Amino acid sequence: MTDPLPDIGVRPTVPAVLASAVATYGDADYIVTEGSRMSFREADERSRSLAKRLVAAGAGKGTRIGVVLPSSEDFATVFLAIGRIGAIATLFSTTYRPAELRRAMRIADVQILFAPRTLLGKDYEAHLEETVDGLAGATAPFRLPSMPFLREVWLVGGTDQPWATPIEIDGSDLDDHGISDDLLAAIEDEVTPADALLVIWTSGSSADPKGVIHTHGVCVRKVAPSVGFGLQASWSHGGRILMAMPFFWVGGPQCLIGCLFTGSCLVTGERFEAASAIELIERERCTDLAGWPTMLETLRAHPDWERRDVTSLAQAPILLPRPVSSAGDGVNMGMTETFGPHRNLTLFDHPALFDYKVVDHETGASLPDGEEGEFCVRGFGLMAGMYKKEREDTFDDDGYYHTGDRGYLEGGHIFFKGRYSEMIKSGGANVAPLEVEQTLQSFPEIRHAFVFGVAHPTRGEEVVAVLVAEDDMTIDPADIRQRTNKLLSSYKVPSRIEVLDVTQVPWLASGKPDKRSMRTAVEAEL
Repeated sequence: MTDPLPDIGVRPTVPAVLASAVATYGDADYIVTEGSRMSFREADERSRSLAKRLVAAGAGKGTRIGVVLPSSEDFATVFLAIGRIGAIATLFSTTYRPAELRRAMRIADVQILFAPRTLLGKDYEAHLEETVDGLAGATAPFRLPSMPFLREVWLVGGTDQPWATPIEIDGSDLDDHGISDDLLAAIEDEVTPADALLVIWTSGSSADPKGVIHTHGVCVRKVAPSVGFGLQASWSHGGRILMAMPFFWVGGPQCLIGCLFTGSCLVTGERFEAASAIELIERERCTDLAGWPTMLETLRAHPDWERRDVTSLAQAPILLPRPVSSAGDGVNMGMTETFGPHRNLTLFDHPALFDYKVVDHETGASLPDGEEGEFCVRGFGLMAGMYKKEREDTFDDDGYYHTGDRGYLEGGHIFFKGRYSEMIKSGGANVAPLEVEQTLQSFPEIRHAFVFGVAHPTRGEEVVAVLVAEDDMTIDPADIRQRTNKLLSSYKVPSRIEVLDVTQVPWLASGKPDKRSMRTAVEAEL
């Protein structure tokens, strides 16, 4: 019998929890950046106006709206507006190169795209024209074979491009766009916990990114303090959180929604940089950090850590992923597919968040406690599915998602031991070797490219490429890295490149490259 869903005291939808937050926290800070701040009330006003503008433009339940914005109050406003009308926020990385963004947007069937005029000081209009074939010179609504569902691009910060719709969402334009409060309220009432809220794109086993779909019910319930995850420092009541993770990865929506419950403030910037982050910690008296352990290490290693007054954070019980077994060899696991952490907490009287099993990776047979195999998960906190993937391709007959992670169970706790897949985890981000290999093999001088991860002291793993040149051609590793960086996000670019003669490549009897031998050889040289 399936456990009942937990009662969190509010309807588990974004419009409902936002209304509760405004009534409870009002003018308290919600989002703070280096040069601006937005209260919960202002977030409600701005997202209300933008939601009305989206409705006036024809958006509504199920409209796929792309978001490629830096971590900021603008991002929060757009995310909340999309959730208020039952549309689907499709979150894209701000590190995407044009080829990556083009591929993800095409797969995502984006209808409206929110983007900045400039990003990290660079012209993003030119970036978008390179991304979408035929965009330059086009006018909305688009009818572009290269992006068949795309109708409009809304640029935050103004623009004079004929293809772009300029918008300001900083509170300077709070027009109702012809949509009454009663109509918006009626639309919000029709948003249900079962409706899709967002799609988060992450690297998969193939060259294409995979789109993880989460509903309002999952996202809102998962971060509700009464369910247990409110224990995390990033959602402590009234805290001031240094948000070191980007909003477009799973930690972003987690914290944006979690703070609606607790009244905590997210202190953030366009990107994580130690000196500016320490300055914000001192200025805003940050009490918590939402990020990866390597980010805390980076902060503490910076000379400003000792020179500035960071006692508000330095003395706080910062909660980061850490071992949870008595033996110290397990971790509090989390993934995009489970909207963050997925170990069961037993400190509250509520139904279990997840159900687990470990199976033989080859046969699928269930294994007993302590025996290592493939870790599988199901439960109300699990994703609704993968975008454009049939259910049978995502879950087994019993509703479990097979993670590809290797581990074992012990007393209801999960202990991660590695991966069956080749996925590389570098600096908190997933890197698909096949995507990097295909990019490298598009260069004329490269015959073969073999990509894998090796252990790294601060990033977890670093991306390594073993390359074989075409006959009578040479490979310049520095040049390869530079060219790859124009096509792929920087965290996917191999930090180490080894060049082998074709006769030096180890092959298995199956005819596949022996990456394990290559990895062992590279690790021996480190």
